[in-house]
Parts: sequence; structure tokens; C-alpha cells
Amino acid sequence: MGKESRIRRLQRLSARTAFAFFLYLLPAGTAGAQDIDTLAFNGEHLIDLVFAAEGYRKEEHGLFLKEAERLARYFLKTPPFNEYSGSFNVFAVFTESEESGISPQGKNTFFKVRSENFGIERLFIPEDIGLCHEFIGSIIPECDFICLCVNTEEYGGGGGEITLVSRHPLAGEILVHELGHSIGGLGDEYWCSDDFLGEFPNMALEAGKAPWAGMPGTGVYPLKRPDGSIAAYIPCQTDNDSRYCRMARLGKEFCPVCKKAISEALKRLVEASGI
Repeated sequence: MGKESRIRRLQRLSARTAFAFFLYLLPAGTAGAQDIDTLAFNGEHLIDLVFAAEGYRKEEHGLFLKEAERLARYFLKTPPFNEYSGSFNVFAVFTESEESGISPQGKNTFFKVRSENFGIERLFIPEDIGLCHEFIGSIIPECDFICLCVNTEEYGGGGGEITLVSRHPLAGEILVHELGHSIGGLGDEYWCSDDFLGEFPNMALEAGKAPWAGMPGTGVYPLKRPDGSIAAYIPCQTDNDSRYCRMARLGKEFCPVCKKAISEALKRLVEASGI
């Protein structure tokens, strides 16, 4: 499907669901809210997080909603996000796909997500991030963050301008890791490619330029490539299991540097809301 055709399809779907935007304050399951479910609501003009379905057929609506609810609960109880749980509105938007699941080559799904990008099998990316924002923005104009819930149990996800997460058993952990990218602007504290290196709150290309230097509970440790050469510098040791950060390994807590970056980003959003 060409870009213009997809835009027309989004416009049709927007018209079909636009009325739901005016009803999204209603509790989940309320008549007229079959396309949008409210998972958490704390007031207008706060931080809006939207879970949207990718690779779910019409008959899988319930499966998507169950997954979105599971992810929302996990996210809202995880530090440091839980410190701002009262500042989040969370919605689930069901976007129906013609085919179920995703694949490396792509399927006939709503957002055209592929399960392999840049040679990385577990990296999920939609065909057009701009169209994702365009569609969700047409329903919830004040949306701050979008997470595509991808209908596959394979391990995978993505973060940045948009967040993606699979239905893997560790989906909650994948989500908060990817939101570290999307909300905190964090880098990965593991090496997969030099394409993902850069200057981030938790990564420096030169040891002497680490912005977190001197922060208690951190250090300036080398992030090494498989050949042993130094790719960058990070706040935690990746050769000491007790010192891993969640941006390096799932199941760990965010290190002080990453917690600070996420908290500061959320604080700015809350202050900007005027609440």
C-alpha cells in the first residue's frame, strides 16, 4: 500500500473513531468506547501515554486490551515512573490489522512493523513513525508517548520517537527499558552496533566527558565491543552482575544516572502542564 493510500486509510479510521475521543474520559467498557479504553486517568493536560495495537485482528481485541492493561500496571509501579503515576493518563487504542502478528518482511498490519531492522532480529520499527503520530494524534491530540503493543510472543521491542514491545513474558521489563529511551533519552548500556553509540545522559564517547562523573553510586566504565576495544563509557560495570543497570540487562533497577534522567524528563513534562 502506498503512502497516500495509507494516509486515506488513516483518515477513514480517524473519522470512524473520532467520536471516541470525546468519550475517552468514560470508564473502560462504556458504550461508545470500543476503540479507546481508559486504563488510568488523573486529569486533563497531564502526561498521556497511549498503547496502540499492532498485528491484532478484530477478534483479538480482547487479547490486546489484556496485554495493554498488564503493561500499564507494570509501568506505573516501576521506579522512577511510579513517582509520577498520578501524573499519567494511560489509554489503549485498538487499531485493527488484516493479518495477525508481524514478520521480518512485514505483514498486512496497521502500522507495518517489521521484526528485524538494521540486521537486528529483535529490533521492531514501524514503516512510518510519522504516520503513527499522525493517527494517534488525530484521536488524542495531547498524546506525549506512543507504545505499539506488537502481537508476537517473540522477544523484541524498540524505543526512541516511538516505543514498541512484544507479548513476550518479559514484556513489562522490555517496556520500561524502551521507555528509558523514549522518555529519558537514554542509550543502551550494551553494545550491538556502533550505529547506536552517542552522547546520552548515560553514555559518553570520551571518559573525561561523562556528564555523570562524581555522582554517588556510579563510575565511568568502558563499554566494550566483542573484539575488546572500547566503544564508549557508561555509569555501571557490565562485567559485574550486581552493578548492571536496566539499560544493560532486564530485571535490574535503573542506575542513579538513568533514574535521574527519567525523573527530570517527567518533572519537565509535569511542570509544563501547569498542574
